[in-house]
Amino acid sequence: MQSEARRIQATIADLAAITANAEHIAEVAAATWREIHAMLSPVIGPNGVHALYQRGLYLTRVAYPCLAAVREDPLHPGEFAALQIVLSQQTSANVAAANGALLQTFCDLLANLIGVSLTERLLRSVQNLPSSAPAVQDSSA
Repeated sequence: MQSEARRIQATIADLAAITANAEHIAEVAAATWREIHAMLSPVIGPNGVHALYQRGLYLTRVAYPCLAAVREDPLHPGEFAALQIVLSQQTSANVAAANGALLQTFCDLLANLIGVSLTERLLRSVQNLPSSAPAVQDSSA
């Protein structure tokens, strides 16, 4: 598994560990996907990002059947509103798990297309915690 995909997954899993608010976690997940879409569209095109995302949904829904209900609006590609709605109806742990699995599948597909090294470099700038999200507190102090 690529380290950048793990980093993004871990951030959302950490958020799920400190809050049971599935709607907020789903909002952060959707914001992450919007950032990924914006980052990758100039490289593989918006249709390429959409195709990989749709393939990722198809493959991941076997393990997470809730993802079968995700039907993105073709008039608003890159918004990930349907994903946010579906995830917000899950438990916080399921939001993190389903989104993490989808992200990993997407990254694996992307790495097969453009290579692991380029995938890592592109995902490095994805922050996946918008400024409105609560900060994870450091309890080591």
